[in-house]
Amino acid sequence: MGKFSLSKKTKLNRILICILYHDINYDIRKLIKKIQIKKEDKILIILDGIKNIKNEKRILQLKKNIKIIYSKKRKNSLPFNRNLAFKYAKKNYYIILFLDSDVLPANNLVRNHLEAHLMNKNIPLVGGTVKPSFFKKIKSFWEIMDGCLSWFTSQKSKYNRFVEFPYHIPTCNMSIKVSFLKNHKLKFDNNLNTGEDVDLCQKVRETKNKILLINNAETLHEDRADFLPFINHHTKWGRHQYYTLYKNNKLFKNIGFLFYFFFFILYPFF
Repeated sequence: MGKFSLSKKTKLNRILICILYHDINYDIRKLIKKIQIKKEDKILIILDGIKNIKNEKRILQLKKNIKIIYSKKRKNSLPFNRNLAFKYAKKNYYIILFLDSDVLPANNLVRNHLEAHLMNKNIPLVGGTVKPSFFKKIKSFWEIMDGCLSWFTSQKSKYNRFVEFPYHIPTCNMSIKVSFLKNHKLKFDNNLNTGEDVDLCQKVRETKNKILLINNAETLHEDRADFLPFINHHTKWGRHQYYTLYKNNKLFKNIGFLFYFFFFILYPFF
């Protein structure tokens, strides 16, 4: 790490990588093999709404510092389990990095997240770019739609850039300084079942801090290829994103029902 290494005086471990495991159909051994870590790091796998994990023994044999947690939380489990990871990270880590079980990270992703934090001491939240799966192989029209709608704000560019309102960093490639979480007592909103990343980014902005998207930490995301999963996800996500971003807006409060009526009709077409 050279000059970007953590000080020897600190007793903090470097990084906690949290993987939320949503679907047993994904073999996360490929994901774990792509993660390059050191002995000061740990991989925390949280089983999100599933009872078991395929090839558990083989997964634990991949690296020494892997811990698997089964969460019994069912309703709104995403933010709950991410907050569970926060509690674990607050014990003794410098940053926490969120990945999901349906992504594959590029080489050096962990190192580049860490270097971004060390080079930007005053930036609490860093995100990497997300590559839609249709860039690799097209499965269906709905996969293209899902990839475009989900990741158009997280595409790779020549330079690092700040992420301004109303955009956000997705939690499938997001890292946060643990000290910032402690100082501001921040956590994900347990009342949301999607869009919790939008809510957290808003909370960070409310502290007058910046959010940085870096161009050298990319993940490939496995997008939805069928119509029903696609429309179900985006209907829920659009509703929660709008509510999270604009719930205090005077116009929203004044028109109330009419806004919801037009929003639900027009959103799928847009």
